[in-house]
Amino acid sequence: MRDELKGHKAVFFGLPLDTRRRRLVCADIALRLRKGTASASQACFRHHCLNATKLTAAIRGDRLFAALSRADCLSADGMGIVWAARLLGIRVAERVTGIDLMTDLLAQFAQDGTRVFLLGARQGVLDQLQGTLPARFPGLIIAGTHHGYEPDDEKLADCVAQAKPDALFVALPSPRKELFVDQYALKTGCGFAMGVGGAFDVLAGNVRRAPVILQRCGLEFLWRIFCQPRYMIPRYGRGLWAFAHIVVPRILRFQLRCLWRVLRKTATISVIFMMLTIVVDARAQPTTTATFDLENRQAAISWIETEIAKVEATEDVAQLIDALVGAVLSEDAANQQSDIDWQEAEDSLKLLLGLFDVVLGGGSSRFLLETVLGGVVLRLLDLHPDPGRLSEIVRRNSADLAERLFERNANQATISAGEQRTFAASIDTDARPRVVGLGRPPETERARRYSLLFAGGQRNPTTDSYWRVEDFQESVRIPELEDASPR
Repeated sequence: MRDELKGHKAVFFGLPLDTRRRRLVCADIALRLRKGTASASQACFRHHCLNATKLTAAIRGDRLFAALSRADCLSADGMGIVWAARLLGIRVAERVTGIDLMTDLLAQFAQDGTRVFLLGARQGVLDQLQGTLPARFPGLIIAGTHHGYEPDDEKLADCVAQAKPDALFVALPSPRKELFVDQYALKTGCGFAMGVGGAFDVLAGNVRRAPVILQRCGLEFLWRIFCQPRYMIPRYGRGLWAFAHIVVPRILRFQLRCLWRVLRKTATISVIFMMLTIVVDARAQPTTTATFDLENRQAAISWIETEIAKVEATEDVAQLIDALVGAVLSEDAANQQSDIDWQEAEDSLKLLLGLFDVVLGGGSSRFLLETVLGGVVLRLLDLHPDPGRLSEIVRRNSADLAERLFERNANQATISAGEQRTFAASIDTDARPRVVGLGRPPETERARRYSLLFAGGQRNPTTDSYWRVEDFQESVRIPELEDASPR
């Protein structure tokens, strides 16, 4: 339905429907006539009007359909055609009625000196037009008239040719006027031929046209039914029913296809949006894998090296520690501490310490590896019911790490305490200060304060943090001197 023909035409049920406005059609016809007169061209521009009843007759009659399909210009005369075309995706600018186009052309022909021939209607009507048209359109030349009550169309064509007109308006009944314009217009020698139906009676004043408001609303047929109910009701009833029977199924199929295309585009856009959302979410999620296989030694070592290479911020260290803790403990046990199988967890920790020894042997990112492994050990110390047992396992399987986690803190505490005693003795060698609260904190407590290794671990907000004033004040249990002043 949307196939374009020469830019201003579209295929409508197999017919080339002209979609231009009336003023453009009128200007085109007048221009063609002026060019044809100047070049003595014998080509004839054939114009037809299409309404609902004529469309049904054309679909049922091959001769009428062929005549309309060969028209140089086929205008939408009825609002039914305009509405149906628009519902089928054809952008028809406006309704172009035969009588309105004829009126515009007569005014233009009067200015250009175009000779006009009127064919059809009763002789009395033609006599009226010969008097009224020149008065209404000054300068209009009527080359001749004929009532058309001659059954031989070829004789009618010869009669028209003798008058040598430039334009021919045919008011014969349908479909005779369409067939005459199609087959005999060229023989008349006219440069333009148009079928106008009952326009002669309206221009002569014998038939009153519908009010302008009904014309603009496309309800002019109601006025015709009101004026001639006995004749028009059966005619329009049969014609409009046949028109709806032909047009409505085609419109429904077209609209359903349009709806399907819209739904398909909407579904495609939705799928693309969902895919983009999934990609964005995937990028936003932690890059650290939740678990890895400790049993597959080589794959586990590659996993550790890959994840260490991805670390860029403190949050990445915390995520990596969480993943390794989850590897040592089962996923459900990591969430419910009461269900932890510590025997299996200790075996997994031994495997993990062995893997880290291999990775540490490579010499890459040693400090970061020790930080991560220390964080895992400290997290497990918090969860283990017997921290001393777990500490012993760490000492046996990774003495280097155990020294950093446990022994260095103890040595620093002892050295600091010794310095405090030396300082007190230098103040008063005779007075022996009484030390209050001297002692070493438990091993798990000192390990818990290994703040860098504890990055991302589970902390108690009331007692633990990365940097606390208490860490500086009590980390080595500085002895309190009862009285260090000289006496």
